[in-house]
Amino acid sequence: MSNQDKIVSAHAVASVFLDLARKEDKPLTHMQMQKLVYIAHGYVWALLNHPLYYNTTYAWKYGPVIGELYETLRHFGRKAISSVPYDGDDFLPDDCLEMRVVKDIVWQGYKELSGGQLSNLTHQAGTPWHETWHQEPAGVITDEAVKNYYREVLEIE
Repeated sequence: MSNQDKIVSAHAVASVFLDLARKEDKPLTHMQMQKLVYIAHGYVWALLNHPLYYNTTYAWKYGPVIGELYETLRHFGRKAISSVPYDGDDFLPDDCLEMRVVKDIVWQGYKELSGGQLSNLTHQAGTPWHETWHQEPAGVITDEAVKNYYREVLEIE
């Protein structure tokens, strides 16, 4: 990893998605947020060869879940998220490559999908969630599995 690689908390990534959603007046649910943050993590791994966030991702019943993010957002239930509490010590600068992946690829490509649709994407056979869930329900989805899967999706060798 170079000194320029930006690895942040899942909360920092979620706050970026919430800001993007607000600018477009789009509500985001907890399920959508979990999946968007996870998908962004996969794209950054594939394209930039390092993780986007340092938190642990688990294979839960409805797809990949970042445990710490779940704990802070679960009170929203199925309602739109109004805020993402985090200390703000880590953030994605507007000019970093990671932010470009989050904004230009993931947000633009997935913002119209519902939580259920995003969950279905992450449940497909061969996904890191699918492989982990069938070996160990609620187990940790490894960064290596995420990286390898999204490199295959993007056809990166």
